[in-house]
Amino acid sequence: MKIAIVTIVGYQNYGNRLQNYALQRVLESMGNEVTTIKNLTNVQNSLPQRIFDSLTTGTFLKKMTDRIKLEKKNNDEIDGIRESNFKNFTDRYIHETSFTIDETTLDFNFDRDFDCYVIGSDQVWNYDFSSFSALDFASFSEKPKISYAASFGVENIPSKYHELYRRGLKGITTISVRERSGVQLVSQLADRSATVVLDPTLLIDRKDWESLTISQPNYAYKYIALYFLDNLQPDDRAYIQDFARERHLKIKRLGDRSDVKLWESGPESFLNVIRQAEFVFTDSFHACVFSIIFEKKFEVFHRNNIGPSMDSRLDTLLDDFDLLSRWHDVNTNVDHRIDYGKVNLSLMREKKMSLKFLRSSLNKVEKMM
Repeated sequence: MKIAIVTIVGYQNYGNRLQNYALQRVLESMGNEVTTIKNLTNVQNSLPQRIFDSLTTGTFLKKMTDRIKLEKKNNDEIDGIRESNFKNFTDRYIHETSFTIDETTLDFNFDRDFDCYVIGSDQVWNYDFSSFSALDFASFSEKPKISYAASFGVENIPSKYHELYRRGLKGITTISVRERSGVQLVSQLADRSATVVLDPTLLIDRKDWESLTISQPNYAYKYIALYFLDNLQPDDRAYIQDFARERHLKIKRLGDRSDVKLWESGPESFLNVIRQAEFVFTDSFHACVFSIIFEKKFEVFHRNNIGPSMDSRLDTLLDDFDLLSRWHDVNTNVDHRIDYGKVNLSLMREKKMSLKFLRSSLNKVEKMM
């Protein structure tokens, strides 16, 4: 079959690129021709851009404004290199459409070129993302649709979005989600059933992920890998610094502009840094996923962001592998030892069930054609 993946298309987030790659690989391994639709919907400027715009309107002293402009210029330069490396990864490993769509698109004639759509993974149904729209349900097509490990990212949906979700979910042939709270949301919003499946990154064998790091450097020293999408609280930062000092470990910071070389690097570097780490400290879903794949000792921190909690997907992931003890709690001492023999048995079981769902869904689509 000719399948179009509907997912978040971005060139700044490691997990986004790696889940897209993984889902494509899995679908191709089942004999399908797979393309990702380049959906560039972005209904509003990013928060950092809006903050910068507000700071440069003349309300601040010129000296402060000039400094902000210089910092933004420097950030733009390294961000451009980072985006280029992410796009290079995409060009090498992900088949994207030559065309783009967004919230203004009226011509969907490309629909005739595909047999069905697979929606997911990632937080493709998170209403709080500026990229979210009806397009994330492939609303432009009447052809069969499968959601695979689609994530809401949140546990509650504001009432003003209910109708959008209801229409979108009603149009999907078979539904699977990445977190258990998603099952409840599908039921509440559309009176439909949903299956919890593994993120597609967990369907790819460790050796296959390692093959992407062949050209990456081998580090001669031992270190902790940090990857935080939210700002660390001072107490958490001090805890990690003490942890590293006591064990004579260096710290490598992924996704942090203070480590310019790593910030500029692409998804292969992310895999490589986690692959060689002694410990991983993170608030990221996919950093946890790859810690599990590479059998690392790791610790997970709650995010401090303002807005809806995104912990449900992490809870599901950790619970599936009996790793809820990985949550950081300053009032207890985390036992970093992990029985990966036991974890891998659970992974094999969950992987089998997830692949069964996907094959069954694709077979159902073929019968509908």
